[in-house]
Parts: sequence; structure tokens; C-alpha cells
Amino acid sequence: MGDADPTPGDPEGVRAGQSAMASTGAEIRRQIQRLKAIGDTEELKGKYVEELKEGADKLRGKLEKTAGRYERVSTKLADWANKLEDAQEETAKALTSAKEAEGAIKSLVGGAAPGTEAAKEAEKELNPSKKEELEQARIKLDNSGKRYNEAVENYGKDAKKIADKIRDIIDDAVEDGLWSWASNLIERNLDSIKVVLEVAGWIATALALVALVIMVVALFMVPGAGWLAAMAIMMKIGTAIAIGTTAAHVAMAATGNGGWGDVAFDVVGLLTMRMGTLAGRGVKKGADSARQASVKAGRQEAKDIKTSPDYKAKMADFERQKAAAPSKRVRDAIQKRQDAYRGSQKPKGVAQELPTPTPKEVLRAGGDREAAANLKFAQNEAAKRAGDPDTVAAAQKASRGGAVAFTAFAGGTVVDWVDKAIAPSDIFKDKPSVEPYGDFKDYAPDWANGHYDNAQ
Repeated sequence: MGDADPTPGDPEGVRAGQSAMASTGAEIRRQIQRLKAIGDTEELKGKYVEELKEGADKLRGKLEKTAGRYERVSTKLADWANKLEDAQEETAKALTSAKEAEGAIKSLVGGAAPGTEAAKEAEKELNPSKKEELEQARIKLDNSGKRYNEAVENYGKDAKKIADKIRDIIDDAVEDGLWSWASNLIERNLDSIKVVLEVAGWIATALALVALVIMVVALFMVPGAGWLAAMAIMMKIGTAIAIGTTAAHVAMAATGNGGWGDVAFDVVGLLTMRMGTLAGRGVKKGADSARQASVKAGRQEAKDIKTSPDYKAKMADFERQKAAAPSKRVRDAIQKRQDAYRGSQKPKGVAQELPTPTPKEVLRAGGDREAAANLKFAQNEAAKRAGDPDTVAAAQKASRGGAVAFTAFAGGTVVDWVDKAIAPSDIFKDKPSVEPYGDFKDYAPDWANGHYDNAQ
């Protein structure tokens, strides 16, 4: 137990700070109610009423976060004051008890300092009763030290926990950091951002439409590689735009500058893309399984042919003809017929390369040329090994993947076109739209209104 105060601080001073923060939070709550009244009133009239109400709602959301910060910190300060007060009382009691024990020890050994030769000599002279008193005083001193150290250690742990909690509260979504700066940047440029996102959405739709037209037109033509390559590039650009648009809508919704309905729509679009990708992988797995099954079935077919009675009889007949041949020229002619027969009986081998799909087959595979090629390969192998259950099952698996890919492609396209048809526009204000759908896309819960932003 040192001379310095192990638990410095003024509990009443901390409580004063806690009271001030609680009062500030309460005052902010009163201002929130005033802003709510502005947003809910129907009495205001004029050109800028809607903008005023919208601004009041956004500011209310920001102030709610700020009020929450003051209230939570106030609660933690109250905890800190109580822990500090308890620790100071405990260390004071332990220190008093230790001083009493030290005084008792010194009085029993004639005032000599503990541990010195004089104290040891004095202790030898004590009668059993006094020695018992000395031992009890030493136990009391030791327990006081343990009590003191435990109080200091517990206070240190409690103070650290409270300090960490306060840091977490302060380091929240309303701090003036990089995200807050980005949030305000979004809000200041919101109209321009909405226009850019809408234009980007129309570009993605146009690219998907052109890619679809390419596939449909190619059904009635002999397509070259350039057609399919152009289609693939358009699909990739459209996908990149969709991902960028989703990220922007998430940022807008998270800062209270957009609706989570927009995010939900974007996620549906990305999920259909992802579903198409996974389906394409499923087609490839089916094709790989068909390849393995076809190889196995071909080997078994070759073995069955060689062991069949007809094949054995035919080969034996060739051998008899060669043995009875009058000359080498005749034997060579018979050998050629035997080799030709042997070759005609061999089962067809597995294709070494993927076949080239037609535009129609690409369309059925959801616009994925590689998936279409794998699907066609699996179907060809199943036809080649007609009757082999493993090869047929693998081809059916690939076909199911192709159906899912087409469904994802068609579903995503339909959802996008419907959205373009019934959603309100930030560019063409008079565009016909379905109001409930627009409300869904603008949906934002109360907690999201200004949730991450900070008034400057």
C-alpha cells in the first residue's frame, strides 16, 4: 500500500458531468418533438412546405442519434461515479484497518520497526497471550493489504470497461469522421446522384435488351464469333453497372438519403445474376459427370462387344479364312476386311472438345455461351451412350442447370423491365408510375433517417 491515492477522482464531480449530459440529452429530445410537430403538421402551406418537412424529418433523425449518445454516456458516467465511490470507501477502510494492525504490532514489540532485530528480540520476551495478539495483528495487516489490492484491481477493471463503453458510444455513427463526411457529400449531391443512377440503370437495361436482340436475331442467321463476343461484353458491362448501382443505393439508404426498397430491388437483380452463375457451374459439373460416365460406358461397351458370341464367331471366321488363304496377297486382303470389321464394332469415343452451341442453345442457357456448350456436350454424350443410366442422369443434371440459368436470365429481365415501367423517375417527373411501388422503393425505417449522418 503506497502513499499515492490508488483511486483518484471526485465522484461528485463525475456526477455533475453526468447530470449535465443528461440535461443536454433531454433538451435535444424537446427539440426533436418540435421538429416532429413541423413534419406532422398539415397547417403549413406554400411552395417549400414539403422540403421544409423533409428537412425537419432528416434533422430529427440526426438529433435522435445525438440525444442517444448523450443519454448513453450519461448512464455510463453514473456507473463510473458509483464504482469510484465504492472503490475509495473500500481502500480507505482497508488502509484504516492496516494502520490499526501496524499500531498494534508496534505496541507489542516496544515500538520497534517490524522485521528488525529489536522487534525480534522483543517478540521472544512476549508471553503466549501476547504472542497470540501479535499473530492476530499480523493476520489483520495481511488481510487489509489483500482487501486494499483487491479493491484497487476491481476498480481498475471496472474503470476500463466503462471507459471502453464510453469510447464505443462516442465512436458511433454520428461522429464527424470520414463516413460522416461521405454522408453529407451524398446529401448535398443527392439530386445529381439519383439522375446518374437512373441513367446507369437505363444503360444496363439497354445493354441487356441489345444482347437479347442479338441472340434472337442470330436464331435466323449464321452467327459469327463476333456476335457472341459482343453479347458477352454487353452482359458483363451490365453486370458491373448493376453492382455499382447496388453499392450506391446501399450508401444512400444507410445515410437516410434513399430507400431500402431500392436496395431490395437491386439485390433481387444481383441474386438472379448469381443464380445464373451458379446454374452455369451446375451445367459444367453435369457435363464433367457426363464425360466420366461416357468414358466408363464406352469401355464397358467395347468389352461387351469383344466378348459377344457374334463378334467372336466373326473373328474366328476371319482367322480360318486367313489360314486357308493360298497366298500372302489373299491373306492381306482378308486382314484388311478383319481390321475394317474390328473398327466398325468399336464404340464411339468421348468428344475431346466442346461443341459449338447455336444461338438458340445459348438463349436456352440464359445467355451463357460456355454453359450452352457444356449442356450440348452432355446431351450429345447421353445420346451416344443411349441406355447408360449414369450418362443420361448426368445429362439431365446439366439440363436442369440450363433451365435454372434461363429462368434466372428471364426472371431478372422481366423484373427489370417491370421496374422501368412502373417506378417513378427522377429525370422525367411526369412519367406514369404506380404510387405504392414508388413508396416501397423509398421505404426507410425511422432509425435509418439520418442514421449515419451528422449535422455540420
